[in-house]
Parts: sequence; structure tokens; C-alpha cells
Amino acid sequence: MNIKAIALASILGLGTPAITEVAFTTNNASAMPTDFVRATGTFADVNQEWEVRLYLDQFGAYSYEAVNTKNGSSLTLKNPTISREEQAYKYTFKNGKYRYQVIYNPSRPKSIFLYVFNPNGNLILSRNMVKGYGRPQGTFIDANQEWVVRLYTNQSGTYIYEGENTKTRSKLTLKNPKTSREEQAYIYSFKNGQYSYQVIYNPANEKAIALYVFNPNGKVILTRDMTLDYDV
Repeated sequence: MNIKAIALASILGLGTPAITEVAFTTNNASAMPTDFVRATGTFADVNQEWEVRLYLDQFGAYSYEAVNTKNGSSLTLKNPTISREEQAYKYTFKNGKYRYQVIYNPSRPKSIFLYVFNPNGNLILSRNMVKGYGRPQGTFIDANQEWVVRLYTNQSGTYIYEGENTKTRSKLTLKNPKTSREEQAYIYSFKNGQYSYQVIYNPANEKAIALYVFNPNGKVILTRDMTLDYDV
């Protein structure tokens, strides 16, 4: 299999500015519209270079987690200010003097717009992001139930591969893959020393992955088609 890597341009290092949590003030709360609806879930751009997870944490704070899949950098922000423009809600998270804005229209629950502004107010990043473009998540198993692979993103935004051979009970955990693309498929390459574990994923078939393992000489020593057994 000829795997072609695509260079992904890094527009903004997510971890560059210092992280600042913005207090949710009484004024913000009183300004909240009665039909206020938050976007929740994991969103990604079409190139899967950027992923944004929006959720309520254990304290009820609305939270933003972003990951650059190219370099693995991540950023967590909480408690945005809220405003409304026509049918859309605008959530503005502060990271020092940088502003991260999420635009969400409840009539289109599977998409958001992400805008990032620098301290001078200049727009430095703009992305249309869609639910379902994200990396495969869940537990996948081959037809013989010999190999099990669990893929998930932890609370710090790290993408993790957990593999197990059900016959030998040997287990392996790998993190932070490099991401590339070949036609409609995305390729996540995890390193285990000089060995490479590649997960091939086509978002059009979100319940299936292909697993390839390469030895230090680049020879394929294992290949498996795997289907989703259960979600994370």
C-alpha cells in the first residue's frame, strides 16, 4: 500500500499564548437568552487538522478543548462570554489577549464556525467545522476476535491507541499519531520504537478501520479489517 503524507500548514500554535480562564460573571449570566443552547460534541475541519471539543465539565462550566492533529498541541478554555447574532450564538473564549470565537446556529447542530483573533484584533484562523469528521473513536475488533483496538481522546486532548491480542493477552498503548490523508481516507501513524502502527479511517464508513503494522524495515507484518464493537 502506497501511503502518501500531506503536509499540514500550522497557522497558529495552540499552546503559544498562556491559558486564561474567564470568569462567568453575573452580567453574562443575566444576558443569557432563555432559549440558550450550547453546541456540544467533537468538531473537525475537512482536513482533520483541527479538532474542537465542546462540553460541560463536572462543575457545569462550558469548556473548549482544541487539538492540532499535526503537532499534538492542545488548548483548554472555559466560561465564554455569550452573544447572539440573528439565529446564531457566539461564544467568545479568552486566552490571554487572544480570542477564540465559536459561532453556532441550533438549526444546524452538526456544524460550527471557529474564528481566532490575535491581540490586535486581526483574524488569524477561520474554520468551518463539522461533527463526524473527527478521528475514529471506540473499540474495534477483527472478524476472528483476535485483535482489539480502542481509540479515544482523553481529557487533555491526547489521541490514544490501545491494542490487545486476545489470545496472548499482550497489550500496547500508543499516543499522539501523525496524521496524513490518501484520497478519502485518513491515516493515523502511531510509533512504537521503530515499529509503526497505522490506523486507516474513512469518515464515510465510521464503523470500520483498517490496521497495518510495519516492522523497522517498512515491511507490513500485520493487516486487519476491524469493525466498531462499541463506542467509547
